[in-house]
Amino acid sequence: MGTSILGIGQSALAAAQLGIATTGHNIANANTPGYNRQILLQSAAAAQNDGGSFIGQGTKVGEVRRIYNEFVNQQVNATQAAQNYSAAYLGQVQRINNLVADQTAGISPSLQEFFSAMQNLASTPNGTAGAAARQAVLSMGSALTTRIGNLGDQLDQVSEEVNSRITQAVSEINGIAKEISDLNDSIETAESISGGATPNDLLDQRDYAVTQLSKLVNVSVVEQSGKFNIFIGTGQPLVLGSKVSVLQATPALTDSSRMQVSYENNGRLIQLNEQSISGGTLGGIFAFRTNSLDTARNSIGRLAVAIATEFNDQHKLGQDLNGQIGTDFFAVAGPVSTPSSANTGTANIAATFADVGALTLSDYRVQYLAGTVPNPNYFKITRVSDGTVQTSNSLPAVVDGITFNLQSTTVLPAVNDEYLVKPTAGAAATLRVAITDVAKIAAGVPLSTTTPSTNLGTGKITAGTIDSPVASKSNSLTATIGAVTVADSYTTNTLASPLTLTFATGPNALAGFPIGALVSVTSGGVTSNYEVAAAAAPAANPPQVVNVPYTSGATITYSGMCFAIKDNPTAPSAGETFTLAKSTPITATTLTFNSGTNSFSGFPANANVTVKNGNTVTSYVAGSSIPYVEGATVSFNGTSFVMSGIYKNGDVINISNNASGTGDNRNAVLLAGLQTKNTMSSGSTSFQGAYGQFVSLIGNKTHELEVTNTAETKLLDQAVQAQQSESGVNLDEEAANLLRYQQAYQAAGKLMQIASQLFDALLALGR
Repeated sequence: MGTSILGIGQSALAAAQLGIATTGHNIANANTPGYNRQILLQSAAAAQNDGGSFIGQGTKVGEVRRIYNEFVNQQVNATQAAQNYSAAYLGQVQRINNLVADQTAGISPSLQEFFSAMQNLASTPNGTAGAAARQAVLSMGSALTTRIGNLGDQLDQVSEEVNSRITQAVSEINGIAKEISDLNDSIETAESISGGATPNDLLDQRDYAVTQLSKLVNVSVVEQSGKFNIFIGTGQPLVLGSKVSVLQATPALTDSSRMQVSYENNGRLIQLNEQSISGGTLGGIFAFRTNSLDTARNSIGRLAVAIATEFNDQHKLGQDLNGQIGTDFFAVAGPVSTPSSANTGTANIAATFADVGALTLSDYRVQYLAGTVPNPNYFKITRVSDGTVQTSNSLPAVVDGITFNLQSTTVLPAVNDEYLVKPTAGAAATLRVAITDVAKIAAGVPLSTTTPSTNLGTGKITAGTIDSPVASKSNSLTATIGAVTVADSYTTNTLASPLTLTFATGPNALAGFPIGALVSVTSGGVTSNYEVAAAAAPAANPPQVVNVPYTSGATITYSGMCFAIKDNPTAPSAGETFTLAKSTPITATTLTFNSGTNSFSGFPANANVTVKNGNTVTSYVAGSSIPYVEGATVSFNGTSFVMSGIYKNGDVINISNNASGTGDNRNAVLLAGLQTKNTMSSGSTSFQGAYGQFVSLIGNKTHELEVTNTAETKLLDQAVQAQQSESGVNLDEEAANLLRYQQAYQAAGKLMQIASQLFDALLALGR
């Protein structure tokens, strides 16, 4: 019996000792990150049958088990990833918000001061005040470009810091992935050596490593044979048992200034789509760059391009103090195209601005893809911001105000070659004032319209404007050529000499485009591209033609110029010509009124005159007498004016070149008016409005993320509290356990002492 009592005491003593050790281990690790409290599991030892009664044999220690709730732990990891995502995004977008909202760093004050200076010049174009006003325009223009450039530079710095943070995050992910892989091996070894016992502390370390990884990126965990397999993105394996897929921060294939995440597969690096990386700091940084930083850079760049281009276009229709036609007031870089480093061909994309008013806030991906037989290969142009796709069998193609073309029509891309076109991302840093001489500010208009005092009637004519730098002329008696609109890529060198197109028949076509010219013809919404060549090659891409096919009313685009030739009332005759030339200098013209026909004659012999009365537009073939409609706008050769009042028979109107721009403020008024003119977002907003939309966009995003981050932080706190309430160490509880096990230990010792005394008494009886 004593032996039995001794065994019971020994088991009790051992259990109490293990309980004290477990409790002490909990107390020692109360502040250890990721530690889950452990408990000692005990059960009664099998009882012994003793004459019809079962006598207990003490206690049996089962295992030391950690208190771990997998579901709660997954919640912690998920909320940890979400909170770090919003915190990383918020921290970055707040920087941009602080930049644009700061009146000392924002663009609004400089934009207002520049146009105020231009309005002052329009009010006082003469004398000393005019000279001071001109200097103020240059000074405020330089201040505006400096402010926009500085903002662009700071956004570039943010972009570089984003690259650094991506590189740092990738390094940390690799370190944690290696740690998880090593722990997988250590856990497997420990379980093997112990015969299947659970290595609680190693499991805690692995779970904590997963939690730390969740701070960096959203992860999926699949347990297989006791090992953790970790996946990121859309299923890319990061850890498979003891194998780690090492990630690398590498430059994007189409943009060396943009770091991406890659992994190695069969000896080659595969870049992950950044859209697939969600959650955690890395996901937040990627989302910030894609959704806010790219938008910010494109917004500021688009504003710089719009200000420069719209101002330049109007400035080049004016006249400076030297009597010369205005030149570019601003200089700004155009779109940038980068071929993918994985391309097998040598071609590149040449992109130019066709209409800055139609520009979006996106970059574009251009791919050359194989067509399905019998369809030809084609170009796929994707708007990166929303995935909108347009395709074209050949280039040029105009998308969102950008003309996409090949740098050389003789070098086609290889199939699957890819290019990234950034229309405005880097433009802000390149904006500058292009002139330094105040006399070269084109405040006047190179057009003079007068009615002599010898006229008998009261007829009047407005000062007139230059509507286009290109004049269209024709000698056709049955067809007209409309006014020429120029794309933002048009330069004054385009028409160093006039371009004369000759109508040919059998089939109807236009001859005279230079060899190698790319000409687009749009009819019924369908655009056909042609390359002019010495010999026809219909199978080429684009088709090579000697003469460009003619369709009445179709829009013809060539070298930044758009125009239409229309039957009026029938097709032109063979040999009739249509000419494009510079609209300035103005050819002196005298118009004479005929009261019998109520019309004016004297227009240049090859001028196609257009009369717009309200919404009614009427075009007249060359040599026609033009009916007088009071208040109607009359246009020809790139100029327009309005006639009003009563004209008497023989009254004349003189149209001529302006001798000089001195004292002339007509173009300054138009330049100042650009401040409030809706020239951006397809004519829906002004410069100031577009910038205000951008500031509002960033401000709203910042506020949204502040609210989101507050909510995610609260959810994380709740998840951690739920986890700690179940798995965390409570020192009060452990102190109570320590006291309980201490008492059990003492009681077990007393039991063993009694057993020893009983055994000694038995021995004494035998002496």
